[in-house]
Amino acid sequence: MMDQEQRSILVESASRFPPPKGVKLSYGTAGFRADASVLSAAVFRVGILAALRSLKTQSVTGVMITASHNQVLDNGVKIVDASGGMLTQEWEPFADALVNAIDAEELIRLVIAFQEKEKIAFVITQSAEILLGRDTRPSGDFLLEAAKQGINSIVGAVASDMGILTTPQLHWMVQMRNKGKMASETDYYEQLSSSFRCLLDLIPKEATTYKIDRNLVVDGANGVGGVKLEFLKNR
Repeated sequence: MMDQEQRSILVESASRFPPPKGVKLSYGTAGFRADASVLSAAVFRVGILAALRSLKTQSVTGVMITASHNQVLDNGVKIVDASGGMLTQEWEPFADALVNAIDAEELIRLVIAFQEKEKIAFVITQSAEILLGRDTRPSGDFLLEAAKQGINSIVGAVASDMGILTTPQLHWMVQMRNKGKMASETDYYEQLSSSFRCLLDLIPKEATTYKIDRNLVVDGANGVGGVKLEFLKNR
């Protein structure tokens, strides 16, 4: 059951992020996406969702704030599950209901019902950690704050800001953390570059007699991918 302290924290936090009227969002492969100006409440609630998922799995989860190739005024948010993959489909209906709850009281009712259904304990001795990442969109900063407040509204949940990342980087970090391995951005570049070198070593020696185009073209959609490629080039 949810105690009064947890209920009060959720109500107070949720009141700072009222959902925009007339906006209904649906969780898909890319998470929730929309114009960034209407996403604060959704991102706050996804923070709650990520904390619940972490408590349920007793593992690190992630929240990625990005809209990939969408226009710059858009943004989005999605969960990285404990495996490093996407949020399990069984939780998507709850994600939709939570994000589209009309007010704080409905949100509380949904969380309590889901907590009981999934047997998730809200106790101070049970901790949850959620890694946060975002792309280079200007809206990323205020949406990051909304995610942090959502996470912090669940007792025992801690948000760890990993900075500006590509989506695959955050997925990899969550997976590595849950395997008990090093999971910094530097570790990511080391693994990716060493794996690429191993791949090149598989090219038969006789193939080197042919002319090979050594130029690699990467489409970063004028976003975070291009920024991170500069780091990778120096490995």
